Amino acid sequence: MKLQEAINKYFSKDSLVDSISKYQLYYQIGLGKVVYESIQDIDETHKKLEELNLQINTQAVFESIHEIVLHLSQGENFEEEFESHLRLSALAEMLNDFVEADKELLNAKDFADNIYDQVKKDTFFNDNMKEQFENDYDVVLANWDEVITDEHIEEIKSVVMEIFNKSN
Repeated sequence: MKLQEAINKYFSKDSLVDSISKYQLYYQIGLGKVVYESIQDIDETHKKLEELNLQINTQAVFESIHEIVLHLSQGENFEEEFESHLRLSALAEMLNDFVEADKELLNAKDFADNIYDQVKKDTFFNDNMKEQFENDYDVVLANWDEVITDEHIEEIKSVVMEIFNKSN
């Protein structure tokens, strides 16, 4: 796919709303699993999630999409690989945010390395998580569809085009 085509496709409103929705779900569902694995108690997991109150950074989402499009759009399997790279970006950001935020986490580096290894091998996001993803997708998508306006899209596209033009 040509770079300009990829920009137009992945920075359209429908595509951005879809990507942000997926990113948020990967992040939040992954966060629930990571917190549970660090505590091993469901009640304490809920408390810790509330305490940490971690959320996606939309700027990081746009930057991730930009990086994926910039570096991979010329590849043969770009469209198939886009989602896996988006998931990897969301889960890596989540893991970093969690390790930074949870000051009580024991052996943080070893814990993070183990989780990141699972993420890279695509074994972290299991079938139960995929089912939750599917169940929550439409609700999250509808929310982002209301939040992101055509004006937002034009602003984002303008910034992205400026960045792409500087990098060429």
